[in-house]
Amino acid sequence: MVLDIEHDIRFAYDDFISESWVELRMEPQTSVRQTVNLFYLAVGPRSKVARYHDWCGNAVRHFSIAEYHNVIEVKARTIVETKSTQVPLPTIQEPIPPRQILGVNLDFLSFDGPITQSRALKSLHKSVNLNESMTLGEQVQSIGDRVHQAIRYQPNVTTYNSTIDDALKQEAGVCQDMAQIMIGILRLQGIPARYVNGYLHVPSLKSGAAESHAWVEFFSTEFGWVGYDPTGNLQPAENHVIVAVGRHYDEVPPNRGVYRGAAGETLTATVRTKEVPAPEYSSYREELQEIELPIYSEIPERRFSGIPENQIEQESQQQQQQ
Repeated sequence: MVLDIEHDIRFAYDDFISESWVELRMEPQTSVRQTVNLFYLAVGPRSKVARYHDWCGNAVRHFSIAEYHNVIEVKARTIVETKSTQVPLPTIQEPIPPRQILGVNLDFLSFDGPITQSRALKSLHKSVNLNESMTLGEQVQSIGDRVHQAIRYQPNVTTYNSTIDDALKQEAGVCQDMAQIMIGILRLQGIPARYVNGYLHVPSLKSGAAESHAWVEFFSTEFGWVGYDPTGNLQPAENHVIVAVGRHYDEVPPNRGVYRGAAGETLTATVRTKEVPAPEYSSYREELQEIELPIYSEIPERRFSGIPENQIEQESQQQQQQ
């Protein structure tokens, strides 16, 4: 399957800010499961965009604006070819816990950030029908079934910075919550697990409207990292596109940053996906462009008379919750 994915972000401020710094994880990974043919990125106001890979191999871009502005726009577009190469769970016959958990994989057994080793999580873990005779694939399926049963999909009961306890208390949440709860149970079981931030293409949505999506990968000593989507209670398929992986959501949001000023911030984000013909050439191509938005060396007009803007530095609102 070849997908054309557009992801637009707009930050609007109710007063001018003097400085901002933005970090983006919007370029999908290239791996055995998917190949990026084109990644296009445009940002405005005009800024120099730098790129690096973080400790999990995710492509990260960042830019800063050091003059007065009240709008930031980011437009990303990706052409990516995906494949159905997921290892079926019944095929994973190794015992629990997996052998030879060494090096960096140990990081994916730790509890930190929004994934807390709480009483509520331990209670849900005990309620899963697990026993020592079950293989790794069987245990993952049982854990996925239990999370899907325990947490109903319901937007707006948690936020992007909620912990798993918030969703467990509500018995509801979105894909971000379900993924992090499943990760917590897998880690309690001694299975390394990581958070996947990506896109889900839904062919039935003719408008192309889509959202960022989140699911789980667990580690198998025989097959490596294998995916599972607790929201759909299934394994990822060709319509799942991986952007970034980490220990939890806090490490891989599509965007985050800080700005200097007393202004309030409003974030809007849209994602559109569509299936397209395979490109003639499959080599990687990157395009960077500028979005013409105004910047000022001095504030042209003040609309806010509160605390002086140079005394406040705020964390930029993150991507709408997945």
